[in-house]
Amino acid sequence: MTTRVMLDIETLGIEPGAAILSIGACTFDTDGVGETFEVSVDIESCQERGLTIDADTLQWWLDQDEAARDVLTGGVPLATALSELRDFLDTNDADELWANSPKFDMAHLEAAYDALDWTAPWEFYELRDVRTVQSLPGAVELEQDGTEHDALDDAVYQARIVAETLRRLEDGDRDY
Repeated sequence: MTTRVMLDIETLGIEPGAAILSIGACTFDTDGVGETFEVSVDIESCQERGLTIDADTLQWWLDQDEAARDVLTGGVPLATALSELRDFLDTNDADELWANSPKFDMAHLEAAYDALDWTAPWEFYELRDVRTVQSLPGAVELEQDGTEHDALDDAVYQARIVAETLRRLEDGDRDY
């Protein structure tokens, strides 16, 4: 059986090498969402490792509602966050790592692992893109629960979309 994990991050820049604010992840299958993982990252610890803050992105965060802005304070050191993410992926024996899009989320995480001189805990062939599933005929459209731009809430939302779309495909559901 394939073990799927959805990942989402929030950052202080759009280019890899930007400071990471938070990481959210959840396991999922066609029955829905399973275990979850969430960690906030201390911005200073990111800067100490050479990760950067983009002024436009910081201003964008400051313009968000209070629930979303909470990610700008607190958090654990970057090394702790990435170690905990590695442990979550290892514990769940992830075969597929999904993101919206891996070119963003996974590239930022890989840059963060590189900043620590660590190897990212996945292989390129394990990466999957939510946008590909969303472009399929019959892809579901769901309302998002929780806070938009919250890494865990976004990961769960994306996992729900992929899980339901894959379930329909596996069941041969043609009522779309």
